[in-house]
Amino acid sequence: MNQYILEIENTLSLSPKRISSQHPESYIGGGQSKLRFIGLRVPQLQQAMRNGFSFSNEEPDQQAKIWDYIWWNSDCYEVMSLALSWYYDSKQRKNLSQYWSKLKKWSEKIDNWAHSDSLSGIFARILEENPEKVYPTLVEWNSSTNPWLRRLSIVSLLYYSSQRKKFLPLKKILTLVQSQLYYDHYYVQKGVGWTLREAYNVYPKSTLLFLKKNIRNISAQAFSAATEKLSSEQKMQLKELRKRKTVGKRNLFKIKNKK
Repeated sequence: MNQYILEIENTLSLSPKRISSQHPESYIGGGQSKLRFIGLRVPQLQQAMRNGFSFSNEEPDQQAKIWDYIWWNSDCYEVMSLALSWYYDSKQRKNLSQYWSKLKKWSEKIDNWAHSDSLSGIFARILEENPEKVYPTLVEWNSSTNPWLRRLSIVSLLYYSSQRKKFLPLKKILTLVQSQLYYDHYYVQKGVGWTLREAYNVYPKSTLLFLKKNIRNISAQAFSAATEKLSSEQKMQLKELRKRKTVGKRNLFKIKNKK
């Protein structure tokens, strides 16, 4: 199936490259991704998918096998992105659960936030259909030594809540978020914030209470994302509470040191 990878790369190479002072591997991979980047924009990738490839008319199960091979054997960010985008097609949305056993293994190759978010979007849909199948895996990933699995474990809970029709009980969501509050990884902390932001859209009162209760332990990155949808007044109240709690913590530290 290597011919399919070559076909896709050849097709993408014909598109005009991104002209930017910021290289995609820097802001997408945080400078740590091991993938190659062609340097294309999302609309260009979407157009490539619309145009199709030599295997685009195959039966869905056969296409799924091809995309699975492409995911595991390509080292190109854009090619792998197309594998993820195939599952976003409306034709696949009703049958995503049947691909869960394969797709959950794709998580092992995640090393950047863009692929992580795309996979989280797919997992969120499968979670909505079959929570009993997906949630235990998210619980397992929640304590992984791999930070990208930790990020997947929380962002996949809701992804964008506006796209969901059914939601997990808030307790199941906050349990996984709570355990990440002290995990020192930038993209995990951004995931904490985004998940709290989406939880607020669904469970506003209880999520706001969680923010107040844990305000001292929420990182700056998480706090910024978590409060995006709050009113100016609510943000100000949380900032004041955050300031008081932080000062109190510092004073307590000084007292203990004096002893």
